[in-house]
Amino acid sequence: MNAFNYYFHQARGDVLNNRVPDIIYEKYKRELVGLGITDMYRVMLEKDISRESVENDYKKYIPKEVLKRHAFFIKRPIHDTLGKLQKSVHDAFYVKEEYIRQLEIIAPEYLSEVYKAVMDDNGAISSVYIKVSPYHPVEPGIKYCLESKKEQWTLKCTIEELGFISIRNDSTTEISRKNGIPFYLKFSSMSTMYSFISLLDGYYRLTCKWIFNICREVYTPSLKKLYAMKCHGPVGGQFSYAKLESKRSNKPGCFIIRESESKYNHYYIDVCMKEGLKPKTFKLERITGDEFIFNDDLTRYKSIQQLMAAYSDPNGAIYLQECLPPSEYDISPLLLCRSERELGVSALDVSIPTSPLCISCKDLQVYKRE
Repeated sequence: MNAFNYYFHQARGDVLNNRVPDIIYEKYKRELVGLGITDMYRVMLEKDISRESVENDYKKYIPKEVLKRHAFFIKRPIHDTLGKLQKSVHDAFYVKEEYIRQLEIIAPEYLSEVYKAVMDDNGAISSVYIKVSPYHPVEPGIKYCLESKKEQWTLKCTIEELGFISIRNDSTTEISRKNGIPFYLKFSSMSTMYSFISLLDGYYRLTCKWIFNICREVYTPSLKKLYAMKCHGPVGGQFSYAKLESKRSNKPGCFIIRESESKYNHYYIDVCMKEGLKPKTFKLERITGDEFIFNDDLTRYKSIQQLMAAYSDPNGAIYLQECLPPSEYDISPLLLCRSERELGVSALDVSIPTSPLCISCKDLQVYKRE
């Protein structure tokens, strides 16, 4: 919820101060007024204040470009529209979602990032702008345009078409694609290069392979810990149960380790039991850098292998024989940016969002030991 609120207020501030290049006033003046009124209604709900009070402070909520051109003609639309909205039954979270949804419609490239670099363009070394725009409605992906020909963008590849990225010490990156020859970008500094790679890596993990870093030299430290534990990310119990059934037919002793969706350094182990088809979930908590406690067992375990050795008796109440590790090819709910055309390749029947989203805390489910 905190992440969503942060994003909402960032977007709201950009709209109010005319910092969204895609929003041209002449084209979207009605939508801009609508966003302002939506924000006023949101404040009424969140702070439980009257419509009259919000209307008196309307200049705080209406985008500055609208006020500059039509300050004397919007009070009546504000009054009438807020009166209608008061009759509806919505909470503040829903109103903020609608605000963001409308912004995405009129400014689909709001979340795009632009970098300046040098690249080989048909044999000539040219200064270019590189745009990472995975949400473009027509041509999502990585684009470039010559500095001398701004706004003439050429698509290089989509996020899904990326193969791997390698770097050199002179701030040059080699970007290999699944199809086509690699292309090279030289940035003005190492920090800019790392920023660019981190952006691509984040989108790649949320689109294609959550457990995989696209650049070997720029890795995610938390992934190294997961690899060492053979641990999945916060995939949730539904995915874990489905994978155990699909890959091992719920064979007793098989289990999956996954991160908690809500608590840092907390994990869950879903174990296939002897007495039933449905796996059972137990808690695993990291108490120090290299030590864990499992379920109600107060023993401190220094590795998953040590834990498995302690529960290796097939006749015991809990039997840990085989840990299913995460796979680069898991199609899990963590792939929040996966496109609709890719959704059909999953072997597991799980529900996957078709666009990036912030998950409300009330929608998270924590699986606990029975």
